[in-house]
Amino acid sequence: MQGSSMEQILPVPSPVSSYWLSQPHKFSNLRSSTELPTECEIGIIGSGMAGITTAYHLFKQENPPTSVVILEARELCSGATARNGGHSKIKLSTLASQVQKLGADRVDELQNFVQGVIASLKQVAEDEELDCELEIRRSFDVQLDDEDAASLKDIYQASRKAGHTWTNNVDFALPQYLEQVTSIKGAKAAESVPCCSLWPYKFVTQLLERLVSRHPEQLNVQTTTPVTAVSVLADGTNAITTPRGVLKAKKLVFATNAYTAGLLPQFKDVIIPVRGMASHIVPKVPVHPHLSHTYNITFSSGQSADYLNPRPDGSIVVGGGGSMFKSDRPSWFDNFDDSTRFSGEVEKYWDNYMQRVFLGWENSEAVVEKVWTGIMGSTPDGWAHMGRVPGRHSQWVLAGFNGGGMALIPTGAKAVAKMVAEDSDFVDVKREFGIPEIFATSTERLREAFAETR
Repeated sequence: MQGSSMEQILPVPSPVSSYWLSQPHKFSNLRSSTELPTECEIGIIGSGMAGITTAYHLFKQENPPTSVVILEARELCSGATARNGGHSKIKLSTLASQVQKLGADRVDELQNFVQGVIASLKQVAEDEELDCELEIRRSFDVQLDDEDAASLKDIYQASRKAGHTWTNNVDFALPQYLEQVTSIKGAKAAESVPCCSLWPYKFVTQLLERLVSRHPEQLNVQTTTPVTAVSVLADGTNAITTPRGVLKAKKLVFATNAYTAGLLPQFKDVIIPVRGMASHIVPKVPVHPHLSHTYNITFSSGQSADYLNPRPDGSIVVGGGGSMFKSDRPSWFDNFDDSTRFSGEVEKYWDNYMQRVFLGWENSEAVVEKVWTGIMGSTPDGWAHMGRVPGRHSQWVLAGFNGGGMALIPTGAKAVAKMVAEDSDFVDVKREFGIPEIFATSTERLREAFAETR
């Protein structure tokens, strides 16, 4: 389903199932009440990582809300959170590419922010005793192109010599041992960066379970309740229209990622839905030693990277494959249909993937167990939107993660929760949470993004 001016961007029914959804939570179809509530203090649209962690931090505020309603169009946490790579990190190439654009000081700030997110995920998982296979790990960014590798190393070394902190916890693998260290055939360079790996669906659904248990009177969850329109009434209250009735919320959070423009027209061409592909690969013959790192692998210059997350059971979640479908623009750009898969020809990319790419997997008899699609929210400037919706005093947004939400959302949600609770703006909380200015949503950013897409 490709977006068009005549078609509203909303989650489609019956999305393809993913590996992360293979163990449904008992609350997957939760409706806390038979009828949709008619009013609440705070409404949250979306039940993925952004929506649930925002709710979690709202209830941790000094003055917690008296009533929160979470609305989900489909089953609980069935969107991007349940379709991603399952790791939280920022690529060294992303940091290096921003040195000239943002300046090295702001890149330091960005790296510190992401490291704080990793720590936050760990802290919440421990505090709430979430059984979500969370591991603090390292991740390899691997280049198979000599020019990419050389350019990246030049930027890194210059920043390292200048004393910029974004280089502190990352390192280049020794060139003579690249294949030995990474197990990637033909690796030209590899950088080791910090990361966190987890089962994101389990993190989110179990966190919600804790909230429901803790706040049974204050929290109401309504799944399979799509929001089709939002309007602001004369008294500033938000009227949230669904097929089951209208909910009025004093304050409203859009945790809607790729679907944001479907409800907020000012985000049209600012947060654009793009369709991606991922798979779950299982070896029939166990491979030892176990791959302990996650990966981003760039095969050729200018190509989007594949991402790979070894699971504790020895299987692999691997996504990307953009080289197989990027030329077919309607199949992925401005496309929000995760109910269908890419063509069989495109999906062949995953056949023998591990045997083809990794040393030591040639005799693993690894097979593709599942392939799925997911919808990401892409922004022209590459940065997420956090803060009060421009021109809407009683609305806030946390969306547009460009496929990297796990490295942004947990701290972003903490900040948005405080903004909502204190009726404040991004500028009021950014220093407390160390959030780079690039993530602040504003009228100016909307205008610049709209101009860039024209």
